[in-house]
Amino acid sequence: MREFTYAIVGGGAAAATAAEAIRGRDAQGSTAIFTREWAPPYQRPPLSKEFLQNRVPLVDALMFPAAWYLEKNVEVFAGVEVDRIDPERNVLATKAGEISYRRLLLATGALPRLLDTPGASLDGVYTLRTYRDAERLRGVRSSAQRVVLIGSGFIGMEVAASLRSGGCDVTVATIDPSLYARFGPEVSGYAKSLFDRHGVETLLQTSVASIDGSERVASVTLKDGRRIEASAVVVGIGAVPDVDLAVAAKLRVDNGVLVDDRLRTSAEGIYAAGDVARFPSIDGSPIRVEHFDHAYASGALAGANMAGADETYEYVPFFWSDVFELSFEFVGDPAPDSKIVQGSLESGSFVVEYHDHGRLRGALLATRSPEERDGYRARVQHGE
Repeated sequence: MREFTYAIVGGGAAAATAAEAIRGRDAQGSTAIFTREWAPPYQRPPLSKEFLQNRVPLVDALMFPAAWYLEKNVEVFAGVEVDRIDPERNVLATKAGEISYRRLLLATGALPRLLDTPGASLDGVYTLRTYRDAERLRGVRSSAQRVVLIGSGFIGMEVAASLRSGGCDVTVATIDPSLYARFGPEVSGYAKSLFDRHGVETLLQTSVASIDGSERVASVTLKDGRRIEASAVVVGIGAVPDVDLAVAAKLRVDNGVLVDDRLRTSAEGIYAAGDVARFPSIDGSPIRVEHFDHAYASGALAGANMAGADETYEYVPFFWSDVFELSFEFVGDPAPDSKIVQGSLESGSFVVEYHDHGRLRGALLATRSPEERDGYRARVQHGE
């Protein structure tokens, strides 16, 4: 049986930054990363943008160069699925054998939510989570097919923009009443006009009855009876935390693996970080965040704590998105009262503040400076 001081299960940002933080505090403890993917840990944000648009290769999206793992003596078990965790024995079970550990990090991320409708398993129906998914969508983009994208989340709209910029005819069908509805009516209206200008058809407050075709997608039928011809369908209706290992190991799970403010799970010696973790927010309520910045930060803190630190995770959500010429960042959480306080929608450079009973809860910044973003992040964290 192989033995490691630190074992990390996952192949994204949280896994990589955890290994880096471990090495920052413990240069000798044996460390291993187990990922089901055939690549070292990589960044997922480029998959819907630069990688899908064929502007960067996968190597540019790696968290660290492959040589880094050799230099830091971190073993990466690529293509190795962890089948089971035994918290009582401190053992991982894989098809290659059992692995013992002293400290374990679950950074298993999230899985695309699947569409439960007739035809969802036809050839030509895609989701986007891994680099292999993105490679397949590259083929769709390069052949300029007609694509129906189901859902209007952040990643889905990035995919829609990337496919459209490659020449695809794109229709977005969503049950939502508007695009980016959580950001308020002004931003929603601006986003709708942006996608309209670029030729992306958006069908709001609609749902899919079936995906049609014999073996491959030929069309999509909406519940109101409309039929849309399509040579490909992309499903972007959200993600669910990948908690199967945690559930089988009897860890506390509720819309993610529940952790305390040190990112410790309910089992001794096991931590969780990234998309799969549900952690205390700055006001104490449990939240789960599916963004790169959180994965990066929580992985680093979990790794440090695994190696002997005793740091608390005090995190203000932050993410960014790029669609066509619009690049925006968001800090904090949306709140009912929104107001444009700087710039204008027409200029494409603006700041929207979100308040709840007079308290600043979040801010959306479009084409603004990093200094402004960091200032808002500090204000949200300190409860101004």
